[in-house]
Amino acid sequence: MDIALLSLSSCLGCQMVFLSLEEYLYGLIGENRVVYAPFIMDRKELDHADLALVEGTVRNTEHFLRAREIREKADRVVALGTCACFGGVQGLADLYPEYRLIKSRFGDTAFEGGPQGVKRLLPLDSFIRVDAYLPGCPPPAALMEGFLRAAVSGDRLSREGATVCAECPVTSPPLPQPGPRRLTDGSGEPGKCLLESGFICLGPLTRDGCGAICPSGMGVPCRGCRGPAGRVLERADVEAETSRRLARATGRKEEEIRAEVPDPAHTYYLFCLAEPLLRRRRSGGTSPYLHRLGE
Repeated sequence: MDIALLSLSSCLGCQMVFLSLEEYLYGLIGENRVVYAPFIMDRKELDHADLALVEGTVRNTEHFLRAREIREKADRVVALGTCACFGGVQGLADLYPEYRLIKSRFGDTAFEGGPQGVKRLLPLDSFIRVDAYLPGCPPPAALMEGFLRAAVSGDRLSREGATVCAECPVTSPPLPQPGPRRLTDGSGEPGKCLLESGFICLGPLTRDGCGAICPSGMGVPCRGCRGPAGRVLERADVEAETSRRLARATGRKEEEIRAEVPDPAHTYYLFCLAEPLLRRRRSGGTSPYLHRLGE
C-alpha cells in the first residue's frame, strides 16, 4: 500500500506521534511504501496514494487547493487529529473577524500577493470527502497504531465511540463539593471523579480512546481534545449539560454555575468551535460565539 502523510495548517503534532510509533513504524514502512511525507523525505509532489493521512485545517486558498489535490490523488483520505476532524484549537479563530486577528498578530503590516483566508474555519470534510477520522490533539500513539493497523487492512473507521468517562476508573466523592473549579483552583482527591469534585471536566461529553489519562492518571480535568462524542454532535448541549452536572456536584443553581464561567467558548468548545453540526443547532449550539463573518 502506498501511504502519504501531509499537513495543512497545523503544529505537526500528529506527525510527531507517527514518528514515535517505534517498532510498528518500521514494520509499516517495511510492508508498505511511504510515498509522500515532506517532513521525513525529500519528494516535492504526490503522484498517487492508496491512503493519505491529512492533519491540520484549511485556513486559506492554498490549503484548500492542496486538500482538493490530495482528494483527487488518494484512494482513501483520513482526517488525522482533532484539527482535521473538528477544526481543533484553530477553530477559535472563528470567534473574531479575520482583519482583527491579523492586526493583533502583525499590526498594520501589509500583506500583498499572499493566499486569501477562508471565510470560516471548518473541519476537513467540509471541503473534501473524508473516508475515516482519527481525532486527538494529538492522537495517542497506541490509538494511532491501532487505527493504522485497521486502515492498512482495509477497515473503515468513523468518529463514533463512547466517552472518556467510560475509561475513567474513579469513584464519587461525598457531595456537595466546592465549585465550579478549574485546574488552577487546586487539585481533586486522587481516585475521585473530578467533575463531581466541582471541576469543569468534559469527560462525559468527549469521545473515548485516550484511556482517560488526564483525569485519572494526572488529575487534570478533560478539556475535550478528542472532540465531541457522537451523541453530543447530534443533540447534547455541552454548556448546559456540564452546568447541570456541576450544579448537582456543588449544590448550587445552574444559573450560578454559568455566571462563574466567563469564557464559555474557550471552556466548552476549545477543540470543536468550528464543527458545523454544533453551529447549526437551534439551541445550545456555538453560533452565538462566531464572529468571523461579522455576525
